[in-house]
Amino acid sequence: MVTELKDLIIQQLKQVFGGIKVYDEPIRQGLKVPAFLVLIVNDSQERKLWNLSEWQFLVNVTYFPEDERNVYTETDKVSQTFKENFRYIANQYHVNRLEAEKHDGTLVITFSVKKLVREIEVGTKMQKLHYGGATSE
Repeated sequence: MVTELKDLIIQQLKQVFGGIKVYDEPIRQGLKVPAFLVLIVNDSQERKLWNLSEWQFLVNVTYFPEDERNVYTETDKVSQTFKENFRYIANQYHVNRLEAEKHDGTLVITFSVKKLVREIEVGTKMQKLHYGGATSE
């Protein structure tokens, strides 16, 4: 589920922001800007009634701007575009508590995503029914 969600976020980033580079693991050297880094930093599960569970993911998207002289202008545009286009992820997941913070020349966007999941019980189904001397198949 984590990999699927991360892949959907990356696809959506590429659709919204064009051919911009998107990383899904921290890069120590060779970072090409402008770029995004997508990490799912926390995931949790809360059990509900009737075999339902609510899964929640905390997502961190860091934007590394291209122009060091206009960091605030560039990150403001990216933040606005992100907020307008990421209310949902792939029309499947609701984006909640979206926050954008400028930090050390980058834009750090955090948000949570929730999904209700129904647990499927795997078991052997009844093959035949015996009742009052009759058998059904």
